[in-house]
Amino acid sequence: AAPADAAERVPLRVAQLPLKVECGRGPSPAVLDSLENQVDQSLYVPLNGTLKAVEYIPEDECLRALDEIVSAAGRRVKAKAVVKPLAEKLQADLVVMPILTGYEQYTRMSFRWDRGMILHSYAAVQIVGYDRMQDEVFSKGASRWFADEYSAAGEVSQLAWEAMDAALRDAAVHDRVGKWKTNVK
Repeated sequence: AAPADAAERVPLRVAQLPLKVECGRGPSPAVLDSLENQVDQSLYVPLNGTLKAVEYIPEDECLRALDEIVSAAGRRVKAKAVVKPLAEKLQADLVVMPILTGYEQYTRMSFRWDRGMILHSYAAVQIVGYDRMQDEVFSKGASRWFADEYSAAGEVSQLAWEAMDAALRDAAVHDRVGKWKTNVK
């Protein structure tokens, strides 16, 4: 079969929810923006304005639908139980819900006389979603930790970035968008 041209393609409807922070201490607005940008980049389609390959459902519409589903199901409902009904309500082909589940950092003095400050950092991220093409609810997580003498590589913001990158790769978010290219009316 010949590849479909842009006029024949059915656009992928994507519901991308904002990053949900489920940990005691959240990151700064700059770190939140950086993590959100990573999710944006994983769903990015070059020349989408021309190709019309992906239709992004507005964030406020996604949040309204999520609130309705959570209210009906109860406050303690898990993210995995929400994404498929959310996809149905929004008529979305792909739902992506990033969650920051861990974010902490502290320093202490070393017990050894020849060492400096010890940095302890931990970051954990989970990507929960639904892929209509495969009828699959997916949940992939990643975490990073650091416990050693202070280093910029051990900063919790850097660990969160690395964890988000790993979780997005494990969830194959970009690949799920790429597979949609052959869908035709």
